[in-house]
Amino acid sequence: MSRKPTLYLAGPAVFHPAAKALFQYLKEICAENGLEGVSPLDGEGKWQNLPQEQQAAAIRQANIDLIRACDAVIACISPFRGPGADAGTAWEMGFAEALGKKVFSWCEETRPYLERVEHQRDDDGRCFCQQHGMIVEDFGLVDNLMLTAGRFPPLPEFDQVIKQAAAELKG
Repeated sequence: MSRKPTLYLAGPAVFHPAAKALFQYLKEICAENGLEGVSPLDGEGKWQNLPQEQQAAAIRQANIDLIRACDAVIACISPFRGPGADAGTAWEMGFAEALGKKVFSWCEETRPYLERVEHQRDDDGRCFCQQHGMIVEDFGLVDNLMLTAGRFPPLPEFDQVIKQAAAELKG
Protein backbone atom coordinates (compact mmCIF):
# COMPACT_ATOMS: atom_id res chain seq x y z
CA MET A 1 0.00 0.00 0.00
CA SER A 2 1.41 3.38 -0.97
CA ARG A 3 1.67 6.32 1.39
CA LYS A 4 -1.16 8.85 1.39
CA PRO A 5 -0.14 12.32 0.24
CA THR A 6 0.05 14.72 3.18
CA LEU A 7 -1.55 18.16 3.30
CA TYR A 8 -0.69 20.89 5.79
CA LEU A 9 -3.99 22.51 6.78
CA ALA A 10 -3.22 26.24 6.92
CA GLY A 11 -5.67 28.87 8.07
CA PRO A 12 -7.12 30.81 10.96
CA ALA A 13 -8.96 27.75 12.32
CA VAL A 14 -6.14 27.56 14.89
CA PHE A 15 -7.83 30.52 16.60
CA HIS A 16 -11.28 28.90 16.73
CA PRO A 17 -12.48 27.99 20.26
CA ALA A 18 -13.07 24.42 19.02
CA ALA A 19 -9.91 24.26 16.89
CA LYS A 20 -9.05 20.64 17.70
CA ALA A 21 -12.53 19.41 16.74
CA LEU A 22 -12.52 21.53 13.58
CA PHE A 23 -9.15 20.17 12.47
CA GLN A 24 -10.29 16.63 13.25
CA TYR A 25 -13.28 17.19 10.95
CA LEU A 26 -11.02 18.52 8.17
CA LYS A 27 -8.67 15.55 8.63
CA GLU A 28 -11.62 13.16 8.26
CA ILE A 29 -12.56 14.80 4.96
CA CYS A 30 -8.94 14.49 3.84
CA ALA A 31 -8.94 10.78 4.74
CA GLU A 32 -12.20 10.21 2.84
CA ASN A 33 -10.37 11.54 -0.22
CA GLY A 34 -7.24 9.42 0.23
CA LEU A 35 -5.15 12.18 1.80
CA GLU A 36 -3.65 12.72 5.23
CA GLY A 37 -4.40 16.10 6.78
CA VAL A 38 -1.76 17.60 9.07
CA SER A 39 -2.86 20.32 11.48
CA PRO A 40 -0.69 23.14 12.87
CA LEU A 41 -1.85 21.84 16.25
CA ASP A 42 -0.18 18.47 15.61
CA GLY A 43 3.06 19.91 17.01
CA GLU A 44 1.32 21.44 20.03
CA GLY A 45 3.11 19.45 22.72
CA LYS A 46 6.44 20.94 21.65
CA TRP A 47 5.61 24.38 23.04
CA GLN A 48 2.93 23.80 25.68
CA ASN A 49 5.26 24.09 28.69
CA LEU A 50 7.58 26.81 27.42
CA PRO A 51 7.62 30.29 28.93
CA GLN A 52 5.30 32.59 26.99
CA GLU A 53 8.15 34.58 25.42
CA GLN A 54 9.52 31.36 23.83
CA GLN A 55 6.19 29.96 22.65
CA ALA A 56 5.84 32.14 19.54
CA ALA A 57 9.23 31.09 18.12
CA ALA A 58 8.53 27.43 18.96
CA ILE A 59 5.10 27.52 17.29
CA ARG A 60 6.58 29.17 14.20
CA GLN A 61 9.34 26.57 13.94
CA ALA A 62 6.92 23.68 14.51
CA ASN A 63 4.70 24.96 11.67
CA ILE A 64 7.72 25.38 9.39
CA ASP A 65 8.77 21.80 10.15
CA LEU A 66 5.25 20.50 9.44
CA ILE A 67 5.05 22.38 6.12
CA ARG A 68 8.47 21.01 5.08
CA ALA A 69 7.33 17.47 5.92
CA CYS A 70 4.06 17.67 3.96
CA ASP A 71 3.56 17.13 0.26
CA ALA A 72 1.33 20.19 -0.21
CA VAL A 73 -0.61 22.91 1.59
CA ILE A 74 -4.32 23.55 1.61
CA ALA A 75 -5.15 26.98 3.00
CA CYS A 76 -8.28 28.78 4.10
CA ILE A 77 -7.98 32.35 2.83
CA SER A 78 -11.45 33.47 3.88
CA PRO A 79 -11.33 36.97 5.39
CA PHE A 80 -10.01 36.99 8.95
CA ARG A 81 -9.98 40.02 11.24
CA GLY A 82 -10.49 42.26 8.23
CA PRO A 83 -11.26 42.10 4.51
CA GLY A 84 -8.42 39.74 3.60
CA ALA A 85 -6.71 36.47 4.47
CA ASP A 86 -4.90 35.76 7.74
CA ALA A 87 -1.32 37.05 7.53
CA GLY A 88 0.15 33.85 8.99
CA THR A 89 -1.70 31.75 6.43
CA ALA A 90 -0.43 33.97 3.62
CA TRP A 91 3.14 33.50 4.90
CA GLU A 92 2.69 29.72 5.08
CA MET A 93 1.40 29.66 1.50
CA GLY A 94 4.39 31.63 0.24
CA PHE A 95 6.84 29.50 2.19
CA ALA A 96 5.34 26.29 0.80
CA GLU A 97 5.38 27.63 -2.74
CA ALA A 98 9.02 28.69 -2.32
CA LEU A 99 9.77 25.08 -1.32
CA GLY A 100 8.19 23.93 -4.59
CA LYS A 101 5.10 22.49 -2.94
CA LYS A 102 1.63 22.68 -4.47
CA VAL A 103 -0.61 25.16 -2.69
CA PHE A 104 -4.39 24.83 -2.82
CA SER A 105 -6.85 27.21 -1.18
CA TRP A 106 -10.46 27.97 -0.51
CA CYS A 107 -12.24 31.21 0.28
CA GLU A 108 -15.83 31.21 1.46
CA GLU A 109 -16.12 34.91 0.54
CA THR A 110 -16.53 34.94 -3.24
CA ARG A 111 -16.87 38.70 -3.78
CA PRO A 112 -13.79 40.38 -5.24
CA TYR A 113 -11.45 41.93 -2.69
CA LEU A 114 -12.19 45.41 -4.01
CA GLU A 115 -15.86 45.07 -3.02
CA ARG A 116 -14.87 44.38 0.61
CA VAL A 117 -12.60 47.39 1.03
CA GLU A 118 -14.11 50.86 1.36
CA HIS A 119 -12.71 52.83 -1.52
CA GLN A 120 -13.20 55.76 -3.81
CA ARG A 121 -12.14 56.24 -7.43
CA ASP A 122 -10.02 59.07 -8.71
CA ASP A 123 -10.45 60.78 -12.10
CA ASP A 124 -8.32 58.07 -13.73
CA GLY A 125 -10.58 55.30 -12.38
CA ARG A 126 -8.07 54.01 -9.84
CA CYS A 127 -9.48 52.80 -6.52
CA PHE A 128 -8.05 54.14 -3.29
CA CYS A 129 -8.63 52.75 0.19
CA GLN A 130 -10.50 55.38 2.19
CA GLN A 131 -8.67 54.45 5.38
CA HIS A 132 -5.08 54.55 4.09
CA GLY A 133 -5.19 56.39 0.76
CA MET A 134 -3.38 53.56 -1.03
CA ILE A 135 -4.48 51.95 -4.29
CA VAL A 136 -6.72 48.90 -3.78
CA GLU A 137 -5.77 45.95 -5.96
CA ASP A 138 -8.46 45.51 -8.61
CA PHE A 139 -8.03 42.27 -10.54
CA GLY A 140 -11.46 40.84 -9.68
CA LEU A 141 -9.86 38.27 -7.36
CA VAL A 142 -11.03 37.28 -3.87
CA ASP A 143 -7.74 38.43 -2.31
CA ASN A 144 -4.24 39.64 -3.20
CA LEU A 145 -2.98 38.30 -6.53
CA MET A 146 0.03 36.68 -4.86
CA LEU A 147 -2.39 34.37 -3.01
CA THR A 148 -4.99 33.84 -5.71
CA ALA A 149 -3.47 34.07 -9.19
CA GLY A 150 -1.32 30.94 -8.98
CA ARG A 151 -1.66 27.54 -10.59
CA PHE A 152 -4.59 26.60 -8.34
CA PRO A 153 -6.96 29.57 -7.87
CA PRO A 154 -9.06 29.40 -4.70
CA LEU A 155 -12.33 27.51 -4.72
CA PRO A 156 -15.32 28.52 -2.56
CA GLU A 157 -15.56 25.37 -0.40
CA PHE A 158 -13.20 22.98 1.40
CA ASP A 159 -14.95 19.95 -0.14
CA GLN A 160 -14.19 21.27 -3.63
CA VAL A 161 -10.56 22.08 -2.99
CA ILE A 162 -9.87 18.77 -1.25
CA LYS A 163 -11.13 16.94 -4.35
CA GLN A 164 -8.89 19.16 -6.50
CA ALA A 165 -5.90 18.40 -4.27
CA ALA A 166 -6.64 14.66 -4.28
CA ALA A 167 -6.84 14.56 -8.08
CA GLU A 168 -3.61 16.53 -8.42
CA LEU A 169 -1.60 14.70 -5.75
CA LYS A 170 -2.80 11.16 -6.38
CA GLY A 171 -3.07 11.44 -10.17
